[in-house]
Amino acid sequence: MQNRVNYFCFFFILFLSGFSLKSSAQTKASDTLVVVTDTTDIDALFKKAREFSYNDNYAQARRICIKILEKKPDYYEVRTFLGRTYAWQKEYDKARTELSRVLIERENDIDALNALFDVEFWSENYEVANDYLKIALSYYPNSEELLLKRAKLQMKLDDKGSAALTLRRILDLNPGNKEAIQLMNSLEGRRLNNNFQSSFVVDEYDKGRAPQILISSQLGRNFTFGSLTMRINLADKFGQRGLQYEVESYAHFTKSIYADISAAFAYDVIFPKERYGAELYFKLPAGFEFSGGIRYQKYTTGTTFYTSSLGNYYKNYWFNIRTFISPKRDSTIENISLKTSGITLIASVRNYFGDGDNYIGIRLGHGQSPDERRTLNLAQYTKSYSFSLELQKSAFGRWVMKGEIQYSKENIREDSYSQRLTTGITVKTVF
Repeated sequence: MQNRVNYFCFFFILFLSGFSLKSSAQTKASDTLVVVTDTTDIDALFKKAREFSYNDNYAQARRICIKILEKKPDYYEVRTFLGRTYAWQKEYDKARTELSRVLIERENDIDALNALFDVEFWSENYEVANDYLKIALSYYPNSEELLLKRAKLQMKLDDKGSAALTLRRILDLNPGNKEAIQLMNSLEGRRLNNNFQSSFVVDEYDKGRAPQILISSQLGRNFTFGSLTMRINLADKFGQRGLQYEVESYAHFTKSIYADISAAFAYDVIFPKERYGAELYFKLPAGFEFSGGIRYQKYTTGTTFYTSSLGNYYKNYWFNIRTFISPKRDSTIENISLKTSGITLIASVRNYFGDGDNYIGIRLGHGQSPDERRTLNLAQYTKSYSFSLELQKSAFGRWVMKGEIQYSKENIREDSYSQRLTTGITVKTVF
């Protein structure tokens, strides 16, 4: 009896395994096998190819397109779509081949011209992209889509005057074009050389400690070399008030190299007496950016921080990792002896929507950043952890508002931590 049961189980499992393999093979076949006959609904098949591409299955989408073109080589919309699938995966040469075949037959095909512009724009061949744009606009001079592409190309090339004229033309054709309005507002913000910003930040602590308030106001101006900003920071910490005066400048040396230089001074004990910073930034291929620099701040004694960062733009996201390193040393704060860890690490992500004025971001940190305009002596809080959320949105007219909330757990003495909740709001405008 036992043998019969064992045999039955063995053959039952074998049956299920065979069924599973057969189903798997059928599923794989349905994903790769494409048959086009005289009775095939080609338009429905093309719709299926688009659905595959929307699910990032570009290989299967291309298989379908190729089969359609074997049956109907003059289906130009399919060939253009085939070219775009190559472009989406950065196979630009293959994309150019397919799209150029469309233009050989139909030199005024707006979809193919649009796609070729995108291929050259994405591969940073801006002169070639502009050539295709000129051809397209010679056939379709009032196309809002093409004019928007021209404005974006002009903005990319930093030709702000021409971009403004192009956007004005779009708005003359269609005053309700939202993307043109958004780009125009962004462009006007770039062309306006003065800016003002004010922020209000409150730190609330546990264990009955009084809150800390930091108010900052700044005035800046853009110049041909970069920008210059003057800032005043007012703090109220545990019943003491103080002022800090600061100046900061961004200087551009080339299109891919720029520097950030800053200095701050104060006469009140709750701020560093002196604070300096210098950093060099390098824009790299594939959306990467690297920087390296130094920070220095002095209370009764001076502390030096060495810093570097690596960032990357991917689609609408900005990823950044920054580190600060200072020499390890023993320090005494309020008669408490501490040994600083000497390392700060900060990771942040931003998701931009629309333009640089609108984004949502998160940040994780270990240690304190000397770039935060706070009243704390950072030497005592290098062993701390933080998490923050930020949201910035265009409010009305040229005004932009930003809100931020941060939770921190700070090492105030050996094996003793304090919790802090920071909330802040910032408003800024250009004029």
